[in-house]
Amino acid sequence: MTTTADRRPAIGFALGILVTLAQISWSWHIGPQPKGEHPPPSWSLWIANQLGFWALAWLVATLACTPLRWWTGATWPGRWRKRLGLVAFALAAAHVGVFVIGEKSFDLWAIGVDVVKTPWLVFGVTAMTALTVLAATTPTAVVRWLGGARWQRVHRLVYAVAVLACLHYALRDGADPQHWIGFSLAVAGLLWVRWSRRSGPSKAR
Repeated sequence: MTTTADRRPAIGFALGILVTLAQISWSWHIGPQPKGEHPPPSWSLWIANQLGFWALAWLVATLACTPLRWWTGATWPGRWRKRLGLVAFALAAAHVGVFVIGEKSFDLWAIGVDVVKTPWLVFGVTAMTALTVLAATTPTAVVRWLGGARWQRVHRLVYAVAVLACLHYALRDGADPQHWIGFSLAVAGLLWVRWSRRSGPSKAR
């Protein structure tokens, strides 16, 4: 029998999806907006930025699941972590797709040149590559094949992905300081919680 406590995470997940889609839809509706002294970006860059913002937000929510499980003793954060991570991956993939197709017309040579020249793209490509590995190793069959211990080691990459994503977000042109500082502080805090738990007398499992 499904209890109210069991339904709350599902309701929160559904509301998160609705808020994300609503904000992206609103951004599409109002069109590219100037930010400070920066001129309005192109349509594709505008939407790619919105998708990137939400990809990072969902990634931070994914990282928060483990500390939440430690602090509350509840099991649902562990069960929902996979779903949150997959949403973050889907949004990040859409972010990359819109940028590559809309801004670069799928010109792989031009993309490669830009990546070599632009640090924030290097961080973004590296983060997306690692996030793809994490998504590919999420299915239960892959977890069984890797084994629990090896799977856990692979999925600790999520912390590196979060750091790289914050650098990618902060160094891009026209980055909003309020956003990237907030994300960076959240990731730093979650990393500190993880480190303090593992280095303390009671190590995380």
